[in-house]
Amino acid sequence: MIGALSGWRAALLLCIAGAVSALAMAPYHFWPLLSVGLILLMWSVDRAHGTGKNLKAAFFRGFMFGFGYFLAGTFWLSFAFITRGPEYVPLIPLVLPLFSGFLALYWGGAMVLYKALGHRSEWRILGFAASIALFEWIRAHLFSGLPWNMPAYAWPAGGAVSQAASWFGVYGLSLLTILILASPAVAVGRCSPVTRLFPPLAGMIILTILIATGSARIPSGPSPVRDDVTMRIVQLALTQEEKWGPGGFYLARERYLDLTGQPGIEDVSHVLWAEGALPSYSVLRHAETLNLIDEALPPETLLLAGVNRAVAVPEQDDEFVFYNSLTVMNFDGLTPRFSQYDKALLVPFGEFIPFAALIDAAGFSDFARQQFTAGSGQQVMDTGSAGTMLPLICYEAIFPNYLQGAPERPDWLFNLSNDAWFGETSGPAQHLIQSRYRSIETGLPMVRTAVRGISGVIDPFGRMPVSIDRLDEGAHDVSLPLSINATPYVRWGDLPFWMICLGIFAGIFGMRRFGEHE
Repeated sequence: MIGALSGWRAALLLCIAGAVSALAMAPYHFWPLLSVGLILLMWSVDRAHGTGKNLKAAFFRGFMFGFGYFLAGTFWLSFAFITRGPEYVPLIPLVLPLFSGFLALYWGGAMVLYKALGHRSEWRILGFAASIALFEWIRAHLFSGLPWNMPAYAWPAGGAVSQAASWFGVYGLSLLTILILASPAVAVGRCSPVTRLFPPLAGMIILTILIATGSARIPSGPSPVRDDVTMRIVQLALTQEEKWGPGGFYLARERYLDLTGQPGIEDVSHVLWAEGALPSYSVLRHAETLNLIDEALPPETLLLAGVNRAVAVPEQDDEFVFYNSLTVMNFDGLTPRFSQYDKALLVPFGEFIPFAALIDAAGFSDFARQQFTAGSGQQVMDTGSAGTMLPLICYEAIFPNYLQGAPERPDWLFNLSNDAWFGETSGPAQHLIQSRYRSIETGLPMVRTAVRGISGVIDPFGRMPVSIDRLDEGAHDVSLPLSINATPYVRWGDLPFWMICLGIFAGIFGMRRFGEHE
């Protein structure tokens, strides 16, 4: 049995189990593998009996499982270095294990908490699930947070089980997912043969309820759409090398303008370009480019485009700060009108450099200097006939709480991204699934445009009536679904998740005290 292993054998097996468990994430969704991994982890940690030494063993085993899980699930991060140039490839063996190891600390901490609870009955599965879910919440918030590949994402977005996120969010659904998938672990043990079957039975009942209620929530037909809105998603399949290579600006501009002006443009109300559409930091000051955009658009058509901006630092010659922005462009008048949103949550290693001083000292000073500045925060933008919109640039869409901080409830969400730097990996599919969960949580439709990623339309239930393949370059005219009423998660946020966690911990402590008095 796994619990009988120790030392490097246990470490290796748990690392492999964690890596295999990552196949439960998009694009595979082999969630039974996550079930097997969690069961092995629980059996292994159960071998510790509460002493200080065994608490360290619990941490180590949780850490090794998490290390394998995150190493396999986030290996696409290495392409951020590859696309920068061959001189940065040597950083991959250093940064990727450090990054995975940092995230694995949370799983190590979760196992320490689980073991410290000291509950040994078959219902210890509740403490196991709540401990992991709690530390996953902490992972999503501490040190700017990275809620990537949460356990809830094992369920395909738009399916029945995923609808539970409209009530509990991904943190609450992650807790239920762990409880469901790990509950068979307690069917083997010293407890009564009958009572130890109760948790797996409870897990089956919970899963049945999630499937039934989720199926009832999803309408049988397509979501209704706005009659007065037609959006043109301009999908380019440019690689980073093509975009940022010699002549890349003019190549990208020509292809964007050509696709924008395809037949039917006169019926289009909004044209959507992806994140950082043109490889320049001065697009909004480039008169020739603005004139060409004006010529390509009908007078009342808005352009929503990702634009990189360089802003001069006051009273400092030749000093600039750089922003990754969304600009809404309106050319209906003598002077173009722009409204802008600057991305507030920046991608580690892609847009800002953690450990920049260390990387600079290692001789990669150019890499450490190429950083964006964060914007001020959420911003709801007016998009004319489409109503109000909340922009989510790139990985801002993976943060549930970022949407909760919006100053008002928008009519729709716009996720623009450049997924080219993910390479030919599972990264674009993982990014998409997390974006789709934001629509489930909020009841808001989303339109998504991603360079070499999966673009399309997401309805308020996480379904994709329009899905555009990552290499399907072209102009795609789509309709905007209507939003539905605010979900319970919008009204309550993570309160139900915290109530469940605190209820479990309070129950465990209460049972321990009751046992001490007997």
